[in-house]
Amino acid sequence: MNIEFEKKIISLFGENGNKWLQSIPELVSKYEKDWNIKVSPPFKLSYNYVCPAETLDGKNAVLKLSFPDNKEFALELEALKRFPKSVSIQIIKEDISNGAVLIERAVSGAPLRTIKSEEEQISIASDIISKLHIPISNDFNFTFPSILDWFKAFERYEKKYGVKSGPVPKKLLDLGEGIFKQFLQEKRQQYLLHGDLHSDNVISSQRGWLVIDPKGITGEREFELGAYLRNPYYDFPKESHYSKLESRRILQFSEELGFDKERVRQWALACAVISMLWFLEDEGTFKEIYVRNAELLNNLKI
Repeated sequence: MNIEFEKKIISLFGENGNKWLQSIPELVSKYEKDWNIKVSPPFKLSYNYVCPAETLDGKNAVLKLSFPDNKEFALELEALKRFPKSVSIQIIKEDISNGAVLIERAVSGAPLRTIKSEEEQISIASDIISKLHIPISNDFNFTFPSILDWFKAFERYEKKYGVKSGPVPKKLLDLGEGIFKQFLQEKRQQYLLHGDLHSDNVISSQRGWLVIDPKGITGEREFELGAYLRNPYYDFPKESHYSKLESRRILQFSEELGFDKERVRQWALACAVISMLWFLEDEGTFKEIYVRNAELLNNLKI
């Protein structure tokens, strides 16, 4: 395991996180036996222990271990069960109470950002989004968090830092919070969204392009593009070129999905701001590029 992964887990879960890290070899052995799989060394780790696996009949799979009682892990599995099979990775086996799941492995597994044509990337993502979202109805037998729940990050930030201080620029904080408040007052159809749909969470497979690692959140459809538009800033040239690229991306998404382009831009700005609040909560800091990205989205003319 890598040091950064271990630091993240201990930072989030303290001594219990350290105990869980020490138990991973035993857990891997347990699921190799229980699920009749052979596990290989892990991929690059972030917040979960994820490694390639192979079933007895030679099928490729992925074993994913999450810290027990991780609510985000349970939401991920519930979302995957509901999203259309044609555009989402599928669950093979699960043990939610112990934070373990075996999912299908995309054979090529190349992320969407490896497609050289930006226009083609957006078209693929738009096609997936058009099929992915599920309207929330009264017969839904599971309660997912909503955009309103995510909005509470602003309340936590202001409780900790006050309304006039803190590391996030006050202007951006007010803009992000204002967008959430304005749009949340409007009664629009709610959908089950991915919640973190960027170009690393769409991967190629033998059955086409599939989404992975959903957050599982309910909200209006335009909100989904926030993660895509704020996340892969590292893929693009900076400064003036980035503005032109971001404008084109918003225009293409809006045209292909029938979304309001200004609403898409504003949600992307709000998501860029709230991501800074999350990084502060999880890691105690955030990169300056996040501020520049939010400022760019605020100043963008489409």
